[in-house]
Amino acid sequence: MRRVEVATGAVTTLAGSGEFCDTDGVGDAAEFCGPRGIAISPDGGALFVADFSNRKIRRVEVATGEVTTIAGSGTEGSADGGGDAAGFDCLEEVAISADGSTLLVSSDGGLRQVCVAAPPPPPSFAPIVVPPSTILADLAKTRGDATLPEGKVTFLQVRPLRPVFLTMFGIGMKERDAAEVTVSHTDLASFTALVDYLLTDQFDLGEEEGRAQRALDLRELAQMYQVPRLELLCAQALQESVAPATAVPLLEAAHTMGDGRLLAQCRRFVADHAAEVRASGGVEQLRDFGVAKGLLGDALDQVAELKGAMRALRVAES
Repeated sequence: MRRVEVATGAVTTLAGSGEFCDTDGVGDAAEFCGPRGIAISPDGGALFVADFSNRKIRRVEVATGEVTTIAGSGTEGSADGGGDAAGFDCLEEVAISADGSTLLVSSDGGLRQVCVAAPPPPPSFAPIVVPPSTILADLAKTRGDATLPEGKVTFLQVRPLRPVFLTMFGIGMKERDAAEVTVSHTDLASFTALVDYLLTDQFDLGEEEGRAQRALDLRELAQMYQVPRLELLCAQALQESVAPATAVPLLEAAHTMGDGRLLAQCRRFVADHAAEVRASGGVEQLRDFGVAKGLLGDALDQVAELKGAMRALRVAES
């Protein structure tokens, strides 16, 4: 490998002894055999040489003249592989990619690709951190006042949220001018849960114990104030609440509400889990045994475990 200074025309030998061989080494300790194509790295620090007769790709460090073999077994062939597992035949030309990571080599075996370095990583930029929205927390602050007497809820009502509120407070109903509005057929916790949902879209029935009853109460409010999504969330929670201790009371509630789907689910659960329902005392929780008998139907008649509970209740009634 010869180096020519463009300004002066001075020629020096960078690497190679002049003997035909394939020895790696520094300066004149290295040997080539018919070097043909040559490419230079983007930074100008290395040469890549197609060593024709040695059937190898050689690398020459410009600063030191060190020669190493980066690919090629030296045996004629076309096998792919890493390092000396690859085979070449009649290497001719070599080109290098713009990022210096890949060589393209032409030979009798076709156009080959040689990876010489991992491509540089893309430029890194500090990520833009977007803080989470505080809208729900901000809206939650519009509900509640610790100074109010127990039993009262104060909240900022955004009337467009639900048509029923737009009507109530917008077209002259008595609630529009009232300092306080009395809400019947509910309790403080349930109405507060309704307001929280309207303001923050948060649906929370609290602890597992009593969850089914809270879902029933909130569903009734959702129907009253025409909040269909909340009604569906409550219906979903009720389906998930069907268990030995709740199946019979929920069955009665489903009958009262006209919820055929929940009614069928409760009947099926009682039929499939008779012993557990009996052990939980679920049958005894019915308000009207005659109604329950009609609702449960075969679920009571066909299950021996529940028949015992029914007989015990009949004796108690008599």
